[in-house]
Amino acid sequence: MKRFVLLPASVLWLLSSSNVVASTIGFGSGTLHVRPAYGAPKSALFLGAHTRAFFKDEVHQEPSGLSAGQTFWDIQGALGLSYGLTSRFELGISSILYQDNHRNGNGYNLPDDLILHAKLGSLGHSSGNTRFGVQMDLRLPTGEFHNLPLENYSAGRISVGVTALATILTEPLYPETGMNIHFNAGAVTHNDVGARLVANPLDTLTVEKNTMEFIYGGAFSATWQDFGFFGEIHGRAFSSKPPLNAYTRENSLYITPGITYAPNPWMKLRVAMDLRILGGKDETFYNGEQGSYAAVPWHDELNLPQWRISVGALLSLNPARALMVRKKENALKRATIIEKATPEEKIYDDLARERKKTEGAEAELERIRSERQRMEDLLERLRKILETPGEAKPESPAEPKNKL
Repeated sequence: MKRFVLLPASVLWLLSSSNVVASTIGFGSGTLHVRPAYGAPKSALFLGAHTRAFFKDEVHQEPSGLSAGQTFWDIQGALGLSYGLTSRFELGISSILYQDNHRNGNGYNLPDDLILHAKLGSLGHSSGNTRFGVQMDLRLPTGEFHNLPLENYSAGRISVGVTALATILTEPLYPETGMNIHFNAGAVTHNDVGARLVANPLDTLTVEKNTMEFIYGGAFSATWQDFGFFGEIHGRAFSSKPPLNAYTRENSLYITPGITYAPNPWMKLRVAMDLRILGGKDETFYNGEQGSYAAVPWHDELNLPQWRISVGALLSLNPARALMVRKKENALKRATIIEKATPEEKIYDDLARERKKTEGAEAELERIRSERQRMEDLLERLRKILETPGEAKPESPAEPKNKL
């Protein structure tokens, strides 16, 4: 009974927090932005909730000489599901339930966009330390406002992304544990040709060429019992930039350290911090410059947040079923490794064993030869001493001369 009370309470707490979320749902290794190459176990269902926020206090001088201050923020909240259809195929759906970044009036999305993903993962030898995969993401523009400052570029069109995944594991049978290294590289097409990004009637700029964006990243994660930590470096770069009135036209690079904690087998908590290392120069044009009438609410360059705090949780909705499937899969993998090795692997193992035996025999033979040579040398010295005993007699010391 306690579990069924804690689960919805945790989700409600995460969604009602003032620090709110990442749009994609991560699980397992704990990484936030860089996806692992393995998927959810077969029949496993995960519910993910994340919160993310950024804020900044800005003080400036009015023409009257008075100082005025204002706080800018970007808060977002999301909820998502991931399901292991097979041991190598994962399906997921997530919704950005709330998005607010300080627009005038009702300047928040409730709900925001819907994101679908499909991952073909866990490709590679079952006993090997590498996994490969590919993931496709589909973003549906269900929110009211798009082209938002402080957020990744979105034109209010259906966008499609494809990402190649690779993971190096230390525990092949239990990829969620141990130390892992992940790599991602992909592209997003925003399908935004002809889109108008600014509602101001004076702004006539439209997207003349489809916006293409590359995404990339690497991550390291380590888990010991209930606790874990991870570090990520991830970025985005435009091969074809959106027009001058688009927010977040900048290429960016962030590092993200974070920690995870699993208080029980069906829940994992996560805290992470995004820190910007590239992308601090605002490239958007404002106030009619070159035809762009994008609104600028701040005085300092602020298109990309310098930092973002993220809090999240991953809940297993059927932990008993997932554990049973995982144990069965691992038992089959062990049996395959031990009993069903390929003929080439058996030949290689036999040759390796024979080589070790041969190397051991050669080392022992060399030792025997060295010992035999030493004994022969010793016998030869003894023989010479016995054959010429006079040479071994010491000479008598010379008598001292008489003094005159």
